[in-house]
Amino acid sequence: MTPEPQDHEPTVDEIRRVFRLVNACLDCWDHPDEWQAVLFEGLIELTGISATILHLVRPGEDPERPEFVPIASGGWASSEAERLYLESLSGDERPPLPNFDAMYTPGLAEGTMALSRPMVVPDDLWYASAFFEHYVKPTGLDEWASAFRAAPQLKSMVMLGGNSIRGAEPISMNRLKLMGILGEEIIPLLGTRLSLHGQISRAGLTHRQRQTLELLLDGLSEKQVAYRLGLSRATVHDYVVRLHRHFDVQSRGELLSYFIKRRPRDNGAD
Repeated sequence: MTPEPQDHEPTVDEIRRVFRLVNACLDCWDHPDEWQAVLFEGLIELTGISATILHLVRPGEDPERPEFVPIASGGWASSEAERLYLESLSGDERPPLPNFDAMYTPGLAEGTMALSRPMVVPDDLWYASAFFEHYVKPTGLDEWASAFRAAPQLKSMVMLGGNSIRGAEPISMNRLKLMGILGEEIIPLLGTRLSLHGQISRAGLTHRQRQTLELLLDGLSEKQVAYRLGLSRATVHDYVVRLHRHFDVQSRGELLSYFIKRRPRDNGAD
């Protein structure tokens, strides 16, 4: 088998894989944990990275210590590795991320950017940095690559990417470009077509409430749902009332409309 060229432009089939991944995320749009898992699995397949991240990025008081707000992450080899990752995102005492401004400022002005570590931080600066020593080296990871895009709907910039296992092959320009296309497509959907934690979603529903919702969305009446699930009509009606309260709607019509429009809304808990 001929080895895959490392720096070719993405092919039509490769770009189609990105759009299929975006559509797979949209299929589970109101299950934040599910679409994030689908996204990360696809990102790993596209790029070969190991630990994946999706988070907001905002400037901090210290320009070398930006504010990172995690949305989701995955692929950590241990709970300690994940703890170090989360610790690296916050705290005024954490070591600065080298050359952060080289990522943040262009990302605000230029739309989606996809960058790998060598494009931003030279080897001598990266491996000598306190950030690498404290938060990257102990995890067994090394090179990172990320797509950055301003997300006005979240009043922030978003970073999608991750790190490779130490010693892995460098992330090729081809795969980096695929990551950029994915960021271009997925980041504008966050909070607008893809539900985030803190927005109304099926998260928090009981198993029976989820079953009831699925059957209502299939067009069954409360009486038919009760028969299908082997429950009393009073019990099903109680589930429906709770569903209305959970999704902040006043009627079955409004509930169905919410799922037809597929537009996440804040849950008003803050």
